Amino acid sequence: MVVVLELDGDDAFDPYTRPKGLEHSSVTIRPRPVQHGGAEENLGAERPNPNINNFSAALSCYPIVTQLTQYLDLNTLHALSRTCRQFRANLFQYRTRLIQQTLHCENETMPNTKRDIEQSDRCSVLLTGRVSPCARDMVSDCRRCGRIVCRNCAHKPPSASLLRMRHRRLCSKCLATPLPQLSRHWQDPCTCTSSVYLCAPCGTGLNVADTNYFRIWTWRTRYSTYLGGLGTGIGEGNEGVKCWRGEKCIAAQEVEVEIDCSEEGRISDRESSESDSERHWPEGEGKEERAGYWQQEIEGIGGVVKKKIRKRVRVGKTVKEWEDERDGKDDVLGRESRGEGRSWCGWCGRVVWGKKDRQIYGQAREVAA
Repeated sequence: MVVVLELDGDDAFDPYTRPKGLEHSSVTIRPRPVQHGGAEENLGAERPNPNINNFSAALSCYPIVTQLTQYLDLNTLHALSRTCRQFRANLFQYRTRLIQQTLHCENETMPNTKRDIEQSDRCSVLLTGRVSPCARDMVSDCRRCGRIVCRNCAHKPPSASLLRMRHRRLCSKCLATPLPQLSRHWQDPCTCTSSVYLCAPCGTGLNVADTNYFRIWTWRTRYSTYLGGLGTGIGEGNEGVKCWRGEKCIAAQEVEVEIDCSEEGRISDRESSESDSERHWPEGEGKEERAGYWQQEIEGIGGVVKKKIRKRVRVGKTVKEWEDERDGKDDVLGRESRGEGRSWCGWCGRVVWGKKDRQIYGQAREVAA
């Protein structure tokens, strides 16, 4: 079927119905006449189209707009088309292709039915147990690992009452280091107070990790000498709470730890992915010579012989413990919860700006924007 339209050549070019190419000319918009009492009146004089600019010209080019659409989901693409009538006219001509090329979830190619999940070896990746297809209207990257997931594959965010438990304390070196040298995401800090978008593997076990971290501080306070405890030397030397950044800490140091191995000499699951070439063995102790102080055999329950090795690993510096927290006058991590000091988010793995950071880097980000 062919539709023939008869256009009047004397009329001015309408940029909304037929967008031009990369070079937009200065087009004026004629207001529609309004009838009052049988006479036509114009609402105003002719005005130029304010929405014709370089970006609207780029949206009319298919190679440019198709590359842009690969980073947008359906909601973002719809919001872009509703910016103005000029943008909508430029995007509407490629509507079918653009909808197909929007951002996809990484789990979209996985099986969606129960029968396919039972027959597939990749079903263990779906920790949420969903069997519905992936969504296309809300797709974004995980704030922690960067995987592209949709709203159906995203983990359910924790409740707002648990926001104060996500803070992790940093050492004095990490607190004094400028943000550009501390984290590559310093311009995009933690936004968990407004929205938490994590994939299923990253969102699993957040409450357990928060509870275990707070129990460390509770146990230290209970057995501290300040409260008449046993005085076991907690907090002295290397026995304090380490910086949460671990081996990426600015003042990280190497310490010796003991790792339990099986009878065949294999390391536990936590260290199984690390090869022998990556382990920090002391000088003179190779892969073939592991006897003596660096590797010992112990007899466990039931006469089972196990091996225990010593290994050098990098750990963070011991963090500071305030006097009011020891005495119970202030809550644990109270300064970090109130936003007074810089901390690290245990959910998204990004830095949480403190009061001084907001004064220095907040103004610089507003000027750059």
